[in-house]
Amino acid sequence: MNMVSGIGVTSGWLLQLVGCGAGSGADVDQGQGNPVETQAEAALGNALSPAQEKTALGLIDQICADTWCSGDYDFGFRRLSCSRASETCTLTLQAFPREELPSQWVYSRSCETSDFTGFRSLVNQEESGYQSLDEAYYDALTECTTRIVNDLP
Repeated sequence: MNMVSGIGVTSGWLLQLVGCGAGSGADVDQGQGNPVETQAEAALGNALSPAQEKTALGLIDQICADTWCSGDYDFGFRRLSCSRASETCTLTLQAFPREELPSQWVYSRSCETSDFTGFRSLVNQEESGYQSLDEAYYDALTECTTRIVNDLP
């Protein structure tokens, strides 16, 4: 998703997707819901095919268990889109509190990362077919998810 913030309605609750920069409020949505694609994104299109998006999201989810998902929040990675024109990729995610807050509370956020243009900039593929997240993309997501978690209640 090539946006820093947007607004959508999910399950009767107002959901605000906020970039991972400083000052990103702690808006809460009950239930899982699905992030809403903006009109701008639909017009620009995604530089990732559905299969590439699925592969990249799967790799992000696999790495999560050993990194970002081992703290107070678990993550659900919902959407990944890239724009070659703006050289950005946006990961839409949901953070689920592990304790203290009711388990149905979900924080929806997005991470916009710069200098990434599509699948080859996100995923390394060896001749054997083995795929892994690009180290620079992993580092950018680590920085962004850390900012998101630090800004949540």
